[in-house]
Amino acid sequence: MGRTAPGRQAAAQLVSLFLEALRRRTGVSYLDSPRLHFSGWFQADVSTINNDVRFYQNASFVREYQQLDQNGSWNPEGTGIFRILDCSVTGGFLNGKQLTSPSDDPVIGMTLQNAADHAPGKLVDLDPQQQMVSEIWGMQVRIVNQAAETMVQGEYKPAAFINLWQKQKQGVRMDQQLAACYQSVLEAVAWPDASASPLLDALKAATQDGMLSIEFNVYGYGRDSTIPRYTMGHIEGTIGPYDHGEPKHFVRGRQMIAVAPNFTQPNGGVENLQAKLANDGLSLTVDFGNSFPILDANSGLMNIGQVLVGVLTTNPAAVQATVEASGVLVIGDVPYLTDGWYTQTAGVQTFDLTNNPVARQLLAQCPLVLLTPIQGVGGYTVLLQESIDGVYVRADSYVFRIDPGETQHVDFYATRFGAPLPDSAIALSSTEGFMGGSGGGNTVSPPMRPSAPIPTINMPADAISHASSVTTDRNGYADLAVIASTAGPGMPRGYLSGQLYGIGYQLAVQPSGYVSNPMNYVSTLAYGRKDVPAHPTWYGDIQRLFTQYGNLYPIMGRYVVNLGDYASVVSRIKILILAFSLPLSDANHMPVTRDLGAGDRATILKWLNTKGPDGLPPLGTPSQSPDVTRPAAADALAAAAIAPLPPSQAAGKTAVILQLEHRGKIATPPGETK
Repeated sequence: MGRTAPGRQAAAQLVSLFLEALRRRTGVSYLDSPRLHFSGWFQADVSTINNDVRFYQNASFVREYQQLDQNGSWNPEGTGIFRILDCSVTGGFLNGKQLTSPSDDPVIGMTLQNAADHAPGKLVDLDPQQQMVSEIWGMQVRIVNQAAETMVQGEYKPAAFINLWQKQKQGVRMDQQLAACYQSVLEAVAWPDASASPLLDALKAATQDGMLSIEFNVYGYGRDSTIPRYTMGHIEGTIGPYDHGEPKHFVRGRQMIAVAPNFTQPNGGVENLQAKLANDGLSLTVDFGNSFPILDANSGLMNIGQVLVGVLTTNPAAVQATVEASGVLVIGDVPYLTDGWYTQTAGVQTFDLTNNPVARQLLAQCPLVLLTPIQGVGGYTVLLQESIDGVYVRADSYVFRIDPGETQHVDFYATRFGAPLPDSAIALSSTEGFMGGSGGGNTVSPPMRPSAPIPTINMPADAISHASSVTTDRNGYADLAVIASTAGPGMPRGYLSGQLYGIGYQLAVQPSGYVSNPMNYVSTLAYGRKDVPAHPTWYGDIQRLFTQYGNLYPIMGRYVVNLGDYASVVSRIKILILAFSLPLSDANHMPVTRDLGAGDRATILKWLNTKGPDGLPPLGTPSQSPDVTRPAAADALAAAAIAPLPPSQAAGKTAVILQLEHRGKIATPPGETK
């Protein structure tokens, strides 16, 4: 006999509850269905004068530093803008099917744009001595149809790139050969118009908390002003659903980290990736978007041979260099050389496991691997392997700004083979990571070389504090409170306000030979304490700060206001009050670098709003002390040799990496393999 209607309803409710519980166990992200993919261009019109920390010292700054090609300043008049250009939805995934044309779904072919009614985003380094976590601030993302109607829009939650590596093998002079990926969420998502798109409708129904998950890869960036793509590069990405309580900046899934990654000669020709087993276990989705090399900026993916995804048949205690055919179950081929594959999928590939029960069983307890066949011998070379014993821990947000007396919270998530890892201690310690370099190269004549020393970081040690370890709860989650002292760090870097601190982390019980991602550490900029004076003046409180920003961003002086000149500043009072009053998240927030603490910004606003006898902000009395304060331990650092760099690598992120390696500042954390 069939069930009665109430019986069927109860059974349906039980199934729904079971599926919801399963979903809650592993969450939902851009790697889930439904998802859409986009491809196009981005522009990052960054200012390059602030690449070199020594340019921050006002007393030694000369106007020649603002000229093109001086000490690696290839774009000295950059505006800091980050925006999406000529970008469209190129594919999607829904109900187990890849969508590739408007006939599959009308959203394909629509454009991906930034805001229509306000400025695009800004690309911001945390600090001149931490350029390895460049963040996008104030960016809105919209999907727009052929009638110029916005179908969906959201505010990009500021996030830093991850997995920086040399994707590009060659190129024109000054090409940025490094690539990276961004992952975040779109907040306050709105769906202004009925879409008539099954994919968008399904995406709207699947996501939670008014957010969408977004990930994109940036590469092929042009730094040569003689080429059409100057300040522009390629962008490929994915938008999918977001699940309440999930990380916002990585997937709580399966993580594969390259052994001994070298940023200029990547190991095995492939870079880190993340994957996710579907909540029902019937499919595996892998993101190869930032994993394969390219020959030059516009060449497409390089042919590195056949690439396969597989799962080991055992759970080895070490990373495997090769594996015999009997030691691995091949799940599927990666069709990365197929025409249109990368642009239509952003490198995200789903493998159907419906008819592969053995793979489903192995994936619960054995590592994923990326393979290439060993020709004529049999077996496979292992290009990438999932972390040993499948264990992994990561901070969700890993870039913080903190004012004196403030507390920030770092969210940690630990997993084993993609499932939450409960009751596990996470050890925390001080680290420099990739921080501390200057970012400038010695490619100019000695008279033009900056004379200011390179400051040391992570001092004084007591300016921030945190526990030495935290333990995950039953969901694999742990919260770390980072507390800034009420006194702040002072000015230990002399000519540069505030101080940088790095927090390293790893599982307290970490397998021997474990391979960690060297970019997995927390970077914190601790602002200096500034008590707002009763009567702020230009000379006493404002000139040093404004002169510094005027030096580093000459585009302001040419078109808006000369920040180093009192008369120019007081002629632009209203616009400056507006810019300094905007929240940190606003694209027009001032300063663009977001490296001023609350006390400094409050002092600036008080001064701008104060009228002296002449109706203008008080000028005060000039200081007799030149701005030549030398930071602690500066003499020893100034004497340290810095490797000469070729012009193509003379500034920015490549220079930071090479200089830190030369100075021996990049060390392998305890328990990790370099």
